[in-house]
Amino acid sequence: MAAVLSTRSLDVGKGLEKRVENVTIRDISATEVPQPAQTDYQDRNGRPQWLTVSPYLEPEHLLDLRTLDTPNRLLALALTTLIPATTEYATIRYEDAFDWAKLMSSLRSLAKMEGYRWTHQELYVVEFRSKLKADIDVDLLLKLDKFSHAEATHAGNLLKYWYGVPSPERRNLATCLWRSKEDAILGGTGPWHKQARGVISAMYEQIDVKGLRLTIEDDIETWSFAPY
Repeated sequence: MAAVLSTRSLDVGKGLEKRVENVTIRDISATEVPQPAQTDYQDRNGRPQWLTVSPYLEPEHLLDLRTLDTPNRLLALALTTLIPATTEYATIRYEDAFDWAKLMSSLRSLAKMEGYRWTHQELYVVEFRSKLKADIDVDLLLKLDKFSHAEATHAGNLLKYWYGVPSPERRNLATCLWRSKEDAILGGTGPWHKQARGVISAMYEQIDVKGLRLTIEDDIETWSFAPY
């Protein structure tokens, strides 16, 4: 997935090609992106079943909470409250870019509601910082981002995808939070991710991608970030 400029919907054609600075992009049919088997949003107990975890609202972008164990399900629900702590998120430290205290408070409340005692958990985080080139093909970037997210969602265990708005200097931050590093690697192996990687030099002046370990200690009393 790539840092993008807006969230407007995309009209993806079939069998077309688009060239960007000598890079050929093949439009993969939308039918090649697997669809969820059902779209019931609550289980019989009224708990959420499918969760919106990204800017994309279509069924193929929703997280199936039934596939997660209790701590990861609660964490995915808490991550819906993830918000920037400042408008300078593109240039400051990752741990300072978001309001983690608010998110952890939400996680504590969710655990308490279910009578679940939280114990030490680790999460894999992708930190994607970028500076876009001027006058890029925004439609192409949006399409690659959207379908790459659908691929990652189908692979499983992508708990959150967020991206910001580029600054006047065209700098931005995007982030993915996964159950594990292995899940993140698997989620990035599809054809849409391959095409997205193929246009990096055409779209970006700079990119900096890092893997981080988010550790949440017992009872959600403390949390920390460290290089993975």
